[in-house]
Amino acid sequence: MSQESKVPIRLGFIGLSTTGWASIALAPPLFEDPISSRYSLVAVSTSKPETAEASAAKYSELASKARGTSITVKPYHGPAKYIVSDKEVDMIAVSVKVLDHKEAAIQAIEAGKDLFIEWPAGRGFEETKELYEAAKNKRIKTLVGFQTRFTAYALKAKQVIESGDLGKILSSTFIISTNGFWGPFTSSVHKYILSSSNGATLLDIPGGHALDLFTHILGPISSLSATIKNQVPYSTLLDSDGKPTGETVPNDGPNQICISGTLANGALFTVHLQSSMTEADFNWIIHGDKGVLRIIDNSDRTKKRGFFDASPDVYLNGEKVGIDVDVVTKRTGLNWEAFADGDTSKFADLEHALKLKEVLQAIRKSSEDGRRINLL
Repeated sequence: MSQESKVPIRLGFIGLSTTGWASIALAPPLFEDPISSRYSLVAVSTSKPETAEASAAKYSELASKARGTSITVKPYHGPAKYIVSDKEVDMIAVSVKVLDHKEAAIQAIEAGKDLFIEWPAGRGFEETKELYEAAKNKRIKTLVGFQTRFTAYALKAKQVIESGDLGKILSSTFIISTNGFWGPFTSSVHKYILSSSNGATLLDIPGGHALDLFTHILGPISSLSATIKNQVPYSTLLDSDGKPTGETVPNDGPNQICISGTLANGALFTVHLQSSMTEADFNWIIHGDKGVLRIIDNSDRTKKRGFFDASPDVYLNGEKVGIDVDVVTKRTGLNWEAFADGDTSKFADLEHALKLKEVLQAIRKSSEDGRRINLL
């Protein structure tokens, strides 16, 4: 089906329950204008029959209200093979733990369905590469969940830079500090993020999102040097009430990531991402030969995670610039819309995800070898 077509894309959604990230951020735009005319949710799939039935009931009601007619969303549960075999599904959305990305996504691709998949789109470089090559061979159109490039501040930054107001970009410094995950305490349900083999470390998830945002606005990285370090080798697990369980487990992922290098446009850059801080930070400065853009979150740093919930102000040459109200469903809605429009300048696909995984590999290699890595 042509993405540019006005015929709604019939969507099957793996991992869409009545609660959780997908229900809060990814699904709501599908039932609101203008996205509700571009997509039609026809099936959901969860791990258990009872959650599948509950999810189908919820989204049948929302879909019926949005379309003004009775809509029945079909429930599937268990392996992905059931929902991907549905002939009324054009596209499969995968929003599950990274541990299960490849299994669900590869089945969707093999069934000839277009694909939405959350970042990091598989564990490590090899799984992402396998998904990319499979999709390429089957001529499958793909969409990756890089929602941060659609934040109000990101859209404004891109607009300012493309307008030429900053002139030639000379340098950029981006500092992100988080005080939530990847620290001395971790919820038991997120225990898997502490093992680098699971592809869900600070570098893999927020690092990937941050670098997608950074390069989407400023262009690709030409070369880099990096130092990454683990200062929190163990993490105490917390129960559902946030109380320590008494179990302490190893954490082998980095909590300090320092990167410097050169962009393809010749500008120099520094990115510093760190976790387990007492206060969150989001400070991004872009210098050009005609001006400077500052994107800074001045809100209460003790109550924020630091990146995914950042709400920075934007300043051009010292003057605060007005931006739209930013909500997560607007970001995800713009991502859905860009894909439906076929606007590849706005959304990321698996080819882009693979290139970003190459950057993450280069960061690790540079830190291990103590040398600069050329990417272009």
